[in-house]
Amino acid sequence: MFCKLSGNTGYQFALIAAGMTGFYPLYDARADMVPMVMLANNYQQGLSLEHYWMSEKLDGIRAYWTGEYLLTRKGKRIYAPEWFIRNLPAFPVEGELWAGRGAFNQVQKTVFDHKPDTDGWKEIRFMAFDLPDEEGFYLTRYKKLKRVVEGIGSVYLKCVEQQTITDEVTLLASLDLLIDRGGEGIMLRRFDRPYRTGRSNDLVKLKKYQDADAQVIGYKPGNGKFSGMLGSVLVVTDDGHRFYIGSGLTDDLRHTPPPLGSIITYRFNGYTGNGLPRFARFLRVRRD
Repeated sequence: MFCKLSGNTGYQFALIAAGMTGFYPLYDARADMVPMVMLANNYQQGLSLEHYWMSEKLDGIRAYWTGEYLLTRKGKRIYAPEWFIRNLPAFPVEGELWAGRGAFNQVQKTVFDHKPDTDGWKEIRFMAFDLPDEEGFYLTRYKKLKRVVEGIGSVYLKCVEQQTITDEVTLLASLDLLIDRGGEGIMLRRFDRPYRTGRSNDLVKLKKYQDADAQVIGYKPGNGKFSGMLGSVLVVTDDGHRFYIGSGLTDDLRHTPPPLGSIITYRFNGYTGNGLPRFARFLRVRRD
């Protein structure tokens, strides 16, 4: 399932910073086709957990195999080596490009090189979790996915393991265990639902903290020890909320800020009464 992108996605945003004005091009993430995928809601108490399977939330790059090539969920082409994709099936598979816990930066660096780094790709696995074009409930899709992956038998293609879950006590204990082992969180999938694009409780993520993406639209100069450097970035969320993020920025980023129009991920702890993220702190620049 895809949607087409039309026109020029290089929209322009004003630089909003003290004493500075101008227009700069948006980070270009154009592609001919953008996969229409399932998106996760944050976990909230009250879910009927007996209808869900749980799996580890892998901290990698979400990828969509079209049957011919790999795309990010935003439609950017992933230039994987021929030997990495050689045995993938001729129909769409959704998964995560993953190299183990704590290896996100290495995965991102490797995956977005236009000239594939063989050594880097040898450390990556395509962790498959769904067949988006397959009809039927997830229970049926997952069984077929397991058969497909086992039949291919590639060391670079694995199936994300799903487990049953009965109650919230067990769920939270599993989360604590994963975090202690260096994991990021848990994904919950309703096994009695067909594949449905967009955001819903068919797919739910559970982490010790919340995170979200926003677009950089401006800068605020630093003061004191950050004088002459970036103090914070002004960002806007999909629902139009604007706010500054300064916490979590490294010295390198304060000297060379994320480009205007780029997408960043930030962590936060709930929302204020005005709907703004509470204690927002920078996590990373997204490249997908």
